[in-house]
Amino acid sequence: HLKDAIEILIQKGYARKFVKGGDRENNEAQMAIDAPATDDEENRTAVPTDFAIIRLDDFLPHYDPDEEGLMKHLTAHMDGSW
Repeated sequence: HLKDAIEILIQKGYARKFVKGGDRENNEAQMAIDAPATDDEENRTAVPTDFAIIRLDDFLPHYDPDEEGLMKHLTAHMDGSW
């Protein structure tokens, strides 16, 4: 979850100053598997699928000009104590 939180912080601009110019990734979804040519039940193959549900409110801190308060908020989200 930490990697997802960091990616969201970078996307929203909170941590953009820490990203190198060449390290930015394109977030476009790409289809790597072609659909089967026929609809026959025996010709279908199982395709592993991952789903992710992200609630941005869990990762984005509320605006707080006090850095100590912001760090307490992020720490509470990361350790599950919120």
